[in-house]
Amino acid sequence: MIGQMRFGALFGVLVMMFALAMAQAAETEIKWISLQGGLQARLLNVLERPGEDGGDPEVLVNFMLSDPSVIADHTKVIAVADQLFGRVVMVPADTKGFKRAGVMLLITEKLVGDTTVQVFEDFHYARGDNNVWLRQAGPEAWKVAQDPNDWMPPTPQVVQLPSGTVYIDFLGEVFAPPGFKRAFGIEMRSSTSVLDVQAKYTEMKEFWAFVRKDKLKESGFDFARMENYGEAQRGRFQVRKMVYLNIPRKPDEDWPPLPDQMPDALIVAGLDSGLADEAAQLASIAIAAVVPAQPVAPVAAHSNNIGAGVGVGREAADPKAKIVLGDYLNPVK
Repeated sequence: MIGQMRFGALFGVLVMMFALAMAQAAETEIKWISLQGGLQARLLNVLERPGEDGGDPEVLVNFMLSDPSVIADHTKVIAVADQLFGRVVMVPADTKGFKRAGVMLLITEKLVGDTTVQVFEDFHYARGDNNVWLRQAGPEAWKVAQDPNDWMPPTPQVVQLPSGTVYIDFLGEVFAPPGFKRAFGIEMRSSTSVLDVQAKYTEMKEFWAFVRKDKLKESGFDFARMENYGEAQRGRFQVRKMVYLNIPRKPDEDWPPLPDQMPDALIVAGLDSGLADEAAQLASIAIAAVVPAQPVAPVAAHSNNIGAGVGVGREAADPKAKIVLGDYLNPVK
């Protein structure tokens, strides 16, 4: 019975039935994904729904919230779904070639015989021809479609480096990866191609030289994440290629110096996100393991230090707590 599933639409809420054994197995090791406002989410499972009438298949990602009552607040639950899509679902779905994805939030579950019946609130997203994802309207009036005009691109801070001009789109505290206390995120971009990894790294190294690393240490930061994109963001939900750099600091030690060449030792291989907590990483792996039923165009080849990302600013622990250049930087032009 574990492999058997049945779908049914009920007033826009997806009802999914599967064996009690699956639900019990999911309880053996609980890992929570940190969300803004202290809320947490846990991955339940990942499914693929074939497209109807030859349409695109959809990856469905089922989550349980630490506080299910949030689902009753329509404004909050849309924001939660957007967080989970942007931080966990979008990159693996996009890089696997999906054009449609669903974020499913568990409302209730009950035992019917030997089967657990779970009822989910569903939110669906679609990728357009411009590679920007948009949340789609649902059958309920409150499930409005995302208006692309509601999103405004970040106002960059222009910095002139010895190697050229870069644009800083985000600078601030982000969710720390496993084993670290506080993480500092820098999202930047330049006209340099991401295929020129060494040039992109040089830009990051030059900008890192302006960072007041002593103040970062005093403030308890022990991890820094830099992402250098080759193009500006075109929409709220968009996956772009980047060159990234993770800089860990050992307890009671200073920040390590950066060599002139791209340091493999500081690059975290594996998941492109590189920042998400362990639960979010496991969720992304599970999503990436789902293979679309229909063939898709191959994704451009990646190296260990070229990845796909949505912007480190999406990992901001507090979206309102953006740091200005002067807070942790020495004067730059």
